[in-house]
Amino acid sequence: MGLAVARKTRMHMNKLLGIFMNRVKLEKDFELIRDHCIEIRCQYNTYTDLYCEENREILSRTAPTFFSDVAEIMHRDWILQVCKIMDLASTRRQGQVLENLTIKLVNEQLIENGLMTPDIENVSDRIRAYGDKLTPARNKRIAHYDREHQINAEVLGETTAQELIQFLQDIQEYCDSVGIAVGVGPLDFTSSSCPGDALDLIKVLKRGANA
Repeated sequence: MGLAVARKTRMHMNKLLGIFMNRVKLEKDFELIRDHCIEIRCQYNTYTDLYCEENREILSRTAPTFFSDVAEIMHRDWILQVCKIMDLASTRRQGQVLENLTIKLVNEQLIENGLMTPDIENVSDRIRAYGDKLTPARNKRIAHYDREHQINAEVLGETTAQELIQFLQDIQEYCDSVGIAVGVGPLDFTSSSCPGDALDLIKVLKRGANA
């Protein structure tokens, strides 16, 4: 009788430990995804701070080729960073299953832990719908150099300004909703201004132009 009780107790403790470890992994994976979403937002903020209409003249007067090249580099990298969170939860490579830090990975763990909500599902669908529009550009032009699409010059990854703004709102909503669900709380990352950023660069360029 004593052995049976001890065995049940051990099984119960192992189950609780498994639940705890699953939650710890979920929180860590979510925090990594949120960090990546923060980087995505920061890149957008830097781009818009630098290339807004009011800065067009000073950038053209200072170094038009340089700033045009930087804009293209930033644009390509932004598509890559956004598409990363749209990938599958795992990839099989050389017989091993490797997890990818993506929304799908976090959502699978939310479901496993009984934490998925309709709001999280809905915002996840909107984020993926935006990603579906960018992914052809990542797959055919940026991450891979597809010959057919280079020759036909088809436009890939095009979205509207409103779709872009909605995506930025959606990643904020997703991170806040999941943060609350897993117990780490929301975090507003819409603003990213800091000393030495694009705004300070523009100030220096304008001072130089007026010297």
